[in-house]
Amino acid sequence: MKNCQKIRDFYIAEDENPLLEHILPWHYVELNIDKKIDVDYALRFLQNEMNAALHSFTNGGFSNAGFALYPIIKDVSQTNIERITRIKRILDLLNENGYDFSASLNECKYGVTAGNFASILSSLYLDFSSIKNNKTKQTKKPKCRELDFSEYKKGDKDYLMPLKELKHYAEKNLRQYLAGFYLHGSFATRDYIKGWSDIDTLCIISRDTIAEPKKLLRLREKMYMMRSFLCRIDPLQHHGSIAISEYDVKSYCQSYFPVPIFKYSKSFFDLDKISGFNIRESSSEALVKMFWFVNYFRMLKFEKQSFGSYEIKNLLHSIMLFPSVYLQANGIFVYKKFSFGIAKRSFSRERWKVIDEASSIRERWKSYGSLPFVALFSKINPVLCYQLNSRIIDLFKDASRINNINIGKIIDGIYQLSEYAWSKVKKNVKNRKL
Repeated sequence: MKNCQKIRDFYIAEDENPLLEHILPWHYVELNIDKKIDVDYALRFLQNEMNAALHSFTNGGFSNAGFALYPIIKDVSQTNIERITRIKRILDLLNENGYDFSASLNECKYGVTAGNFASILSSLYLDFSSIKNNKTKQTKKPKCRELDFSEYKKGDKDYLMPLKELKHYAEKNLRQYLAGFYLHGSFATRDYIKGWSDIDTLCIISRDTIAEPKKLLRLREKMYMMRSFLCRIDPLQHHGSIAISEYDVKSYCQSYFPVPIFKYSKSFFDLDKISGFNIRESSSEALVKMFWFVNYFRMLKFEKQSFGSYEIKNLLHSIMLFPSVYLQANGIFVYKKFSFGIAKRSFSRERWKVIDEASSIRERWKSYGSLPFVALFSKINPVLCYQLNSRIIDLFKDASRINNINIGKIIDGIYQLSEYAWSKVKKNVKNRKL
């Protein structure tokens, strides 16, 4: 890419510099924190950073050493420490503009550590909850029926056992901490592909849990161990559960999880208590999300990468998600399955070929399963066990060869498609005020 600079891990084209506040908000804040930052922008930035910290923390949020040596080490990553440091600077700005974040600032007074991270998150949400946002639109959430295994194929009983066990685990271990816990994606709509599909979940963390740091820490433990169920279905599962706070419901950003998707989701609990959301404007967040994908494809194009089974599947999942991310950047929120037909209209047949190829690989994907000891040891550290599992199997089997994947061609195709899509979005941004 011509006239491109690199800001940390992000490749920025020359015409993207005017968009930094919308595509790299953390960098924009670092550059402008001592200048005049719009208060509404600062509040949205704060909420987004809090959400990112909460999501990361409740899914583990450890350093590399923490993920490798859990439960001996239960630290927090440097990324999360830096995130709270940025948040503190925003709190100083908001305090100067009449918003009271004194409790949160007091929690941050002696620095950010694994020992006080939960307390800081708790204080942030409690302080933030006092702020009223009158620029929201009340939206009714589709009611989610309870997950019912009698609706699934009887022949898949053994295959679905980890998901059934997850439901029991959620009832026993998660219900007391969550206002809602949902299954979405192909396992919710029962059009999953054995060996390919992963389990997609969303949890809404209750106000009571957020308010008590000790509860938040216990939830972190429970959610991290929950990942063993996810990985038993898909040993290459690359994510945990989407996590949002019940506080976010009153000023909700659809980039976290689009409300229309609840229509195609199931509840792990017998009662779905969340009835609606107050939706706020979130076009800037949709740009951040899309640019993250665009930059991921740029990195694959510009930098030499090694591709084992874990990386290949992550790439293919990202390609399959890109159409819905593109639509969100254009203000259209739909279930992923429906995004392909809508997004396809914006592209030539040649550019769209990479999506069709990824879909074809998805249909014929040959999975490896897992080594005999993995399920047992995953009860100690699920993420480490299954990542080691994929590395060991990669020594003997080549995922790209077995699945007949031309990695270079796939990367080139999605790079071309994403750059074209991004150019269209950037052009639209210039014609509208965010």
